[in-house]
Amino acid sequence: MNVNFYLKEPKSKDETLIHFSIIINGSRVKRSTGVKVKPNQWSGTKVKPLAPNSENKNLKLENIQHIINEIERDYLRDRKDLTIDLFRNEFDKKINPEHTNTDNRSFSNVIDEFIKLKTPISSENTIKAYNTLKKTILEFEKEKKYSVDMQSFNLVFNDYFQNYLIEKEFLNSTINKYCKNLKAFLNWTYKRGYHNTTDYKQFDLPSYETDKVVLTAEVIEKLRTQDFKNELKNCIRDIFILSCYTGLRYIDISLITKNDYDDKFLNLHIKKTRENLTIPLLPQAKAILDAQFEHFGKMNVPPNQTCNRILKDLFEEIEFTHTVKFTKHSGGNNIILEQPANKFITVHYGRSFFITNSLTLGMNEELIRKITGHKDYKSFKKYVNFSKEMVAENLHSHWTVKKEPEIVK
Repeated sequence: MNVNFYLKEPKSKDETLIHFSIIINGSRVKRSTGVKVKPNQWSGTKVKPLAPNSENKNLKLENIQHIINEIERDYLRDRKDLTIDLFRNEFDKKINPEHTNTDNRSFSNVIDEFIKLKTPISSENTIKAYNTLKKTILEFEKEKKYSVDMQSFNLVFNDYFQNYLIEKEFLNSTINKYCKNLKAFLNWTYKRGYHNTTDYKQFDLPSYETDKVVLTAEVIEKLRTQDFKNELKNCIRDIFILSCYTGLRYIDISLITKNDYDDKFLNLHIKKTRENLTIPLLPQAKAILDAQFEHFGKMNVPPNQTCNRILKDLFEEIEFTHTVKFTKHSGGNNIILEQPANKFITVHYGRSFFITNSLTLGMNEELIRKITGHKDYKSFKKYVNFSKEMVAENLHSHWTVKKEPEIVK
């Protein structure tokens, strides 16, 4: 088996990694050697003699060559087909024996341990997502007869697993979350020696755009001033309006106490990001907080599922029911979602409205992020959702040629 050593970044001015490539059954396999060298210290096949520590570096390259030849020889001797996956596993075991999992625990047992240890320090929704990941991988293993153990999580697994999710018509946004959670699990297990593959770091995350229903200030005001003649409905209305006027998530609203706010500010510890935020209180938000503690002595926040279900009914009652058509993606497939606008609404839309309306009113982006707690624009922009009418009006106002005033003689 021919081994080709080459520089990862041959034009770099600094040290760069030496990689190697081999051909197995017509497919090229590329891996890092872990050895670094400056391009001017590289001969094309080995480190030049005058380069610092050249002898040790060349010994490492020779050892890698020896390991590759040994793997090939073993499989030829036993008359077994050497596949890319088998080579990677064998190579990792030989090159990093200290990372080899010796207790042979199953995927199911290891992820159970992971979930157990993460539960005290993670949100309820995060733990629920990890349990869903476990359930889905076990279903994938059963349905596709794809044996999953702690050494299975390579690039081939990633391809098969994502194709499985696409077959199930999972949207790219959902697949993206599965892959992120899987990478978090694999990073945790790698550090603890439960597997020795680093392929998971190269797992592709499907990109996606999030389509949202546009909520205008007029719609929110109509909802805010509507009396639904029902205590539960009015309570859910107020919880949503509070989110619209503060940008808070559902979970953080549910944790507000009487001591967290005064006439001007709401000072709150945010559960998801574990930071303290100071939120200026608009009169509408202050009124809702006062009413909650006056009537209930606490924040009376129904379960999230109940809020989302009834919120759809509230928007239906104020006739926010125009048909909305979104095109979602599952892999390369288009999935058309067409239904009344109120069916898309959840409590989290309040946070999106707060951000979008603040921008619409001319508020500085950095000041908005100071309130919402967003650290970067990438996560912030997901909540920005301008209406097409506003975009058009802004375009016309800037592109319309203004006439010069006539001079009266």
